[in-house]
Amino acid sequence: MPNYGHIVKNTDPKFATGGYKNVFLFCPRADFTALAAPDAAAAIGDTLLIDTAHTHPVGKGFISYACKTHSVTLKGATVGDEGAQEMEWTGEFVILGDSASTQEQLQRLLNDDVICLLKDAACGANQYVQLGDECITPIFKVEFDGKTTKEGKKEYKVTVTCKAKYFYNAAVSQVA
Repeated sequence: MPNYGHIVKNTDPKFATGGYKNVFLFCPRADFTALAAPDAAAAIGDTLLIDTAHTHPVGKGFISYACKTHSVTLKGATVGDEGAQEMEWTGEFVILGDSASTQEQLQRLLNDDVICLLKDAACGANQYVQLGDECITPIFKVEFDGKTTKEGKKEYKVTVTCKAKYFYNAAVSQVA
């Protein structure tokens, strides 16, 4: 497999459309029967493609959080010393409202090992960005802003940081 190749303009307008659907999906790593990984690399990019669906025991799967409109983002930045640099990915999303259930779930995410999925805004079937894998799981940070009666709605801002990013192109099993 070559290390480099030409990057050509993609004529499909959905390819470059920014953003992600207003939903955040995650699943505790313990809730996977099999966590799929990229197949053997034959072409450039194959080391980041997951085309086989993850599997879960009955009653387990990805959990979905409805997010504030246009709040789901993903950015990447280079980290590390010269000669040992790598990409680190940071996703953010906002959940509106406050309740005991929301707070408890977000507090648990702070120290749990989960795999995350972001649905591409182009909304193609089975097009997700996956953060985390068998060895590296995302780190979560949570901020709460109670606002005022003039400012708007209470909200939790969640930041997800991970060095393992993949393109997951398979079916997603969600908990009912």
